[in-house]
Amino acid sequence: MPQRTLEPSLQWPLTCLGAGALALALASCSTTGVAVPNTAASSSGQPSGQLSIRQTDEAGRSLPFENQFPNRWNINNDGTTYEPCTAIEPSTASQFGLIPESLRDVAASDFQTARGCKWKFRNDGRSSLSQAVGNLMQPEEGLTGYKQQYAATMEWRSDVEVQGRRVIVGSTMPSECTVFVASGAAVVGTGVTRFGAEKPSLDDTCESAMSFLRITIDDIPE
Repeated sequence: MPQRTLEPSLQWPLTCLGAGALALALASCSTTGVAVPNTAASSSGQPSGQLSIRQTDEAGRSLPFENQFPNRWNINNDGTTYEPCTAIEPSTASQFGLIPESLRDVAASDFQTARGCKWKFRNDGRSSLSQAVGNLMQPEEGLTGYKQQYAATMEWRSDVEVQGRRVIVGSTMPSECTVFVASGAAVVGTGVTRFGAEKPSLDDTCESAMSFLRITIDDIPE
C-alpha cells in the first residue's frame, strides 16, 4: 500500500486541469505511481492490463469514461464517497450552459489528489467548470484550517451559506474562482475559469461557481 502522503495544496479544481496557469499546480498535481496506457483489447473486449481497474463509484454507478488509473481513488481523496463524474447528470451540465460531451476526468496521471471532472462552456470553449474532491490535511480544523493554511496563496472572499452549509470562496487570479464545501474528511471544490477579452468580472465568475454548487450540493454528503 502506498505511503499516506497528503499533498500540500488543494488548488486542484482549476490548476490540475490545465485550465489555469498557477504555480500551485506543481504541488497539487504531484503524483506517485504509474499511469496505465490504453493497450490492445483482450478477448473480453476490454483493454488488456485494465481488467482490474475500478470503473464505478461507491454506489456502483459507472464512470462516464474509461478510467485508466488504478489509483484514481486513493488515500489523498478517499475522505468522501462523493464522485462528481457520476453525480452530475448530462442534463444538469447542459442546463447550466456546459457541453455534456466535453466532460473529462481531471486525473492526468495515477495517484493524483484531485478526483472529479471538468466541462467546457457552450458559449466559450476556452472556459471551463470543474468539480473535484480532495482530502483535508487537517480535517479536525475543517474549512477554517483550510483557509488559514492557504491564506498566503488564495484571496479569500466572504464566506457564504448554502442550505445551511458553510462555503468558502477563493481566487488566485481575476479569471478564476473556486468555492469549497466540506464533505467528510475532504473538500469538494467547484471552480470556474474564464478566458477571453470580454471575460466576466471576478464577482460574476464566483457567482457562476456558487450557482453550480447550489444545484449539486444536495448530492454532496456532509
